[in-house]
Amino acid sequence: MKKRAIKILSAVLAPPLLLFFTFLIYLHTPITPTLPEIHLEKGMPLRDIANKLEEQQIIRFPFLFRLYAQTTGNGGRLKAGVYLFDKPSTPKEVLNKLVKGLVEVVKVKIIEGWTAKEIAQYLHSLPSNTNPQFQQIFLEKIKDPLFIKTLGLQVETLEGYLYPDTYFLERGATPGDAISQFVTEFWKNDQKALEGLPALPTYSQHQIVTLASLIEKESGVDAERPIIASVFYNRLAKGMALQSDPTIIYGLKNFSGDIKRADIRNPHPYNTYMHAGLPPGPICNPGFASIKAALNPAKTNYLYFVSKGDGTHYFSRTAEEHSEAVRKFQMKKEE
Repeated sequence: MKKRAIKILSAVLAPPLLLFFTFLIYLHTPITPTLPEIHLEKGMPLRDIANKLEEQQIIRFPFLFRLYAQTTGNGGRLKAGVYLFDKPSTPKEVLNKLVKGLVEVVKVKIIEGWTAKEIAQYLHSLPSNTNPQFQQIFLEKIKDPLFIKTLGLQVETLEGYLYPDTYFLERGATPGDAISQFVTEFWKNDQKALEGLPALPTYSQHQIVTLASLIEKESGVDAERPIIASVFYNRLAKGMALQSDPTIIYGLKNFSGDIKRADIRNPHPYNTYMHAGLPPGPICNPGFASIKAALNPAKTNYLYFVSKGDGTHYFSRTAEEHSEAVRKFQMKKEE
């Protein structure tokens, strides 16, 4: 009687146990995908996700995958994005990756002093970028007033606010996604630069960023940036034209590589030889050191500076001293 009960119990329990162990084996058995990259769109139903994963042989048996996702409470927690499964993965690992949003990312480095156009060209040229319209959309987006407003700014263009740094962008990120990350980082560093200032800034935020962009273009030496900032502050206080060569270049449609007399006389609005005061907006995207210098310039009487040809500058208080320095370093350059 006892043996018979054991047989009946075994017969009853065997199928569920077999299914359970089969399910465990399924969850822990890795397979090699035929198409390792998969793009999951926002709002895609679990059924569609599972089917797409099966089509690319990232998983087998989509029903079991859905069952596992639902029983673990993760059925509605899968995140959109581009994922890369470049090595054999188990269904358990696949689900974990989708729930955590471990999307494929691309490392990009935005350099201090790059213009928005240069940033757009760089991102467009990345091998990971498959959008042929990326550069065009990027440059349109930075001038879109409604988009700019969503980022907390009231400016005509986002030139100057695309903060230079190293980023990890999602593969397949849109121009808007990239721009949003750059501007978010700008806000963080702008607030950081404001910390500990001895007094409130003399100029508006937009004017500070504009000034920082000039400083960025004029010097690659951090120690000189506050001194260059002081020259600009001193000239502005005296009503003198800033006469910054990079502002001429920024406003030219075609620049040959050498500033000519005609370029200096070109009346475009960014030319600080032709127009007193700051240009209408930034001429590049400045880094932290330049923003900090624009907010906290050195205390000097300098009104002029000239390149020494080694990456540093000679600073002068008078036009006569500056003319002598120009002759000296120009002769040295010619030698």
